[in-house]
Amino acid sequence: MDSPDQRHLPAALDDPAVNHAGGIARLMGDGNLFGRVLARFRNEYRQAAAGIRTAHDQGDTVLALRLVHTLKGAAGMIEAVPLRRQADVVERMLHTNDGGVHGSLVRLQDELERVLRELDALASTLPERRPAAPAKRPPQTGHDAVGRLMMLLDEGNVIKQAA
Repeated sequence: MDSPDQRHLPAALDDPAVNHAGGIARLMGDGNLFGRVLARFRNEYRQAAAGIRTAHDQGDTVLALRLVHTLKGAAGMIEAVPLRRQADVVERMLHTNDGGVHGSLVRLQDELERVLRELDALASTLPERRPAAPAKRPPQTGHDAVGRLMMLLDEGNVIKQAA
């Protein structure tokens, strides 16, 4: 019987690491938004596998589980299916305290690096973007709460309530 890792290997390493058409479809055809999601993934998840491995090596299974679950969700969002599958394997192994998690973490790192290489190559072909002008801050009235929420969602920020 194949191990869970072997069942989830991509058909060929030549296959794209990210299904761009699927990712754009997931975002209702908004290619610009998908581009921003890819850029955010590229910037925020570069060290994700190392963080998971460090947490595991330090015996912090709760943190390792949270990190791998977050990576799995982000990989799903960008349609990086092989990466999402490998993150799922690692997550299940951490839940069951499987002693073979080290090899799965290595495969997770390899798959993450493959996604990042693809995104780095894509980024190098895009024209350089000038920084956007700072967004006007909407008035702090109850009537414009929706506008503020839309701006924060577009930026990918989380609304924090004032203490």
